[in-house]
Amino acid sequence: MKIYLVLALLFTGLFACKTPLPEYTFETIIWTAAWSPDGQYVASGGNGEVLTIWSSDTWKVAEQHSFPQTITNTAWHPTLPKLAVTLHLTPKTSVIIDMETKQKTELPGVSPEGARAVAWSPDGQWLALGDNEGYLSLYTPQGALERQVKVDPKAITGLSWHPDGQQIATVGSKLGFYNMETEGVETIAHRDTPVLMLSVAWHPSGTFLALGDYGDAEQKLAPLLQFRKPNGALIKSIQKSRAEYRNLRWSPDGKMLASASDGIRLWSVDGKLLGHALKDQYLWGLDWSPEGEQLVVTTAGGLVKVLGRDLKVLFSRP
Repeated sequence: MKIYLVLALLFTGLFACKTPLPEYTFETIIWTAAWSPDGQYVASGGNGEVLTIWSSDTWKVAEQHSFPQTITNTAWHPTLPKLAVTLHLTPKTSVIIDMETKQKTELPGVSPEGARAVAWSPDGQWLALGDNEGYLSLYTPQGALERQVKVDPKAITGLSWHPDGQQIATVGSKLGFYNMETEGVETIAHRDTPVLMLSVAWHPSGTFLALGDYGDAEQKLAPLLQFRKPNGALIKSIQKSRAEYRNLRWSPDGKMLASASDGIRLWSVDGKLLGHALKDQYLWGLDWSPEGEQLVVTTAGGLVKVLGRDLKVLFSRP
């Protein structure tokens, strides 16, 4: 399992090109960026083992929190001052931080190999976490473990709540669906050849979802972006990126999908490429501002960048 995930962490680009992506060190990678629901803050973190909270008014550091290992993901509660933080390969488990008291509540039941996938339900009643052994865990906002089920045979690397809050889509070695009412699990293979997936995002309408995979250089399989129906049936498969799709985010109005890979791309709801920027950057973290007018991305080289909806860079911070 560790080998499976470490390979996913360390590969940079899959296919040669005339303008290679810049080199970077493992320590500089910033995995995650998350905009708070009130728009006031952005959380970022990665291999530097420091969670940084940025003020979106000044783009200065508001506060920082140290952790014992890689910060793989962050998720703000939709209404409460709480931030979920997942960690990689550490006995110290993932946590929920109360942003008012700064108290950290450790989440029980997480694999010692860590976790990467995390998201709050639309109503904020549940925190879903997918770990590196393939278990999906559901917690209360207070951090109590209520449910745990094996969904993926290897690892859950991404998850997304259906807008109605009754289903969770997960990705890893397979595309999985967990039903909150029946507690049932269904999985499908998204390609004929097994390829690790990293990101998944339900459209705000709930009528389809997008997922992005890693590709496989040895088998000469390029990374794919796919659109699929709620039952998992394929709608469209797109081969554009030369690097894995680390993150996917729909704009709040549902008109555009942003993807982070070799630069940032914007896609229409029918999979048409609308824009591509930062083509010389290898991106990891990605999120829209609550009003949908700005995007925050993080780079493998340790930068946090804020872009407008036109993909022009507004700010860049080390």
